[in-house]
Amino acid sequence: MPTTRLLHSAEIPQADNLANVRRVLEALSGGVTEKEQISEQTGISLRHVGYALAAARVLGWLGDDGASITPAARELLATASGSADERTHLRRAIFACEVVKEVAPDLFEPAAPTREALARRIFRFTAGIGKETARRRAQTLLAWRSQVLERQLPLFPKRPRKRGAAAAASAGEETAPGGETASGEETAPRR
Repeated sequence: MPTTRLLHSAEIPQADNLANVRRVLEALSGGVTEKEQISEQTGISLRHVGYALAAARVLGWLGDDGASITPAARELLATASGSADERTHLRRAIFACEVVKEVAPDLFEPAAPTREALARRIFRFTAGIGKETARRRAQTLLAWRSQVLERQLPLFPKRPRKRGAAAAASAGEETAPGGETASGEETAPRR
């Protein structure tokens, strides 16, 4: 769904790390309001504090005054950092974010949009943004996607083999074209 308005560069987030956004919200909830103080308290560079504040704004976690947090941010902070509940709150905020709806409505589709596709949309619908900046902001949205998707354990985790067993097993296996055994292990190139 194409955007119906021209976006401003500040509306397109650049804070890749949602954990840093949370840390900035924690500082704000503790009464720290100046960027320099937030930077000192969190250990996040001043520039990245600005990115985190901009992200908090577009995600609906920052009050109109730019220094208070919203009830949605308080709900996020009530969850354990890194938990499934936190990821649920993060996903909910990203889904509700108007900018994401406009430039990346397919962000959580099974096949993620490519960085280039997102960058083209951001460039097309954002006033005064350069192509490289659009690519950088697309990277942020994809980083958010990877941080909030449920973590899945592999169905068949790889188990380390004992050295002697691996050598004996590979001695009896045929090598497939490309230097891999039938089990997928790489072999040394033949000379």
